[in-house]
Amino acid sequence: MADAPGEDVAVLLLRVLSAEDAESILGRLEPAFATRLRERIQSAPPDLPPDPELDSALAHFFDLYRIVQRSAMFIGGPSNTTTPPEARTETATNPIDELRALTPDQLAQALEGEQPSTMAMVLSCLEPASAGLVMKRMPLEQRAEIALRMTRGGTRNLTLLHKLAAAVAEKGRRLGNIPPEPTQDELISKLADMIRAMPRPERMPVVRKIELTDPDLAAKVVERLLRIEDLVKIPDRQLQGLLAKLDVKTIATALRDVDPIVRNKVSSNMSSRARTVLDEESELLGAISASRIKEAQSKVLALVLKAEEDGEIVMEE
Repeated sequence: MADAPGEDVAVLLLRVLSAEDAESILGRLEPAFATRLRERIQSAPPDLPPDPELDSALAHFFDLYRIVQRSAMFIGGPSNTTTPPEARTETATNPIDELRALTPDQLAQALEGEQPSTMAMVLSCLEPASAGLVMKRMPLEQRAEIALRMTRGGTRNLTLLHKLAAAVAEKGRRLGNIPPEPTQDELISKLADMIRAMPRPERMPVVRKIELTDPDLAAKVVERLLRIEDLVKIPDRQLQGLLAKLDVKTIATALRDVDPIVRNKVSSNMSSRARTVLDEESELLGAISASRIKEAQSKVLALVLKAEEDGEIVMEE
């Protein structure tokens, strides 16, 4: 491979990059040359070349890179080259140490979209426990291939390894400064909070509009639109009518671990007999799961929402 034409090396190296990175590089080349490379990449066998062939191609690339750098220095002199002086000298920090300083999440993000061979080479630089934490964050379908490549022997190209480690470390640090994308659950909660900030009469029309397009999303918003703490905002007489439609066991479960203010509001609007039964049911519940509590609260809040829509209750702001 060291004697192969530069175009062959370019095709091989572009094949091991992610599609996005490869296209970014091709977009900077002369159009006719880029088109020829794309055609060769598309017609190449689906299987990637073995690691020794890849190492040889990378060594060939870096040899050419160093020749170009030296030529630029000779022709233009240090003051005319576009490469800053600090980039032409070896850094005092070991790039592998920089790699090891990243968190497992940063490393996993930095390696996203890379080839298994690249991932394996990076993981081989880490302590086993750290490598395991990063591997845990890798796509399940890639883990076996990464593991197999890590067990293959052969002499590693240290120049290539250091270049790769430095690039991944830099990418990891850069990604670490970008806040993570919010989860779907976080986005729904934020939407519910926004609707809660609106006047009460204007809330449900918005939810009903959402329901026409995405019923599942509307249902999840409704779940977050009311909270068990909102029971304290219901006038006493209206709350009494609401509680009469619920069984005491559901009420006891829904009130598990809530603020005492909420519990006192509910119990004070029950008859003395019902309060006694509520206390007995609360004691009999024992340890219950969070899912059971949430289910009971959802049942109570669904009734509150329907009563509010029907005009049976008007919550105090």
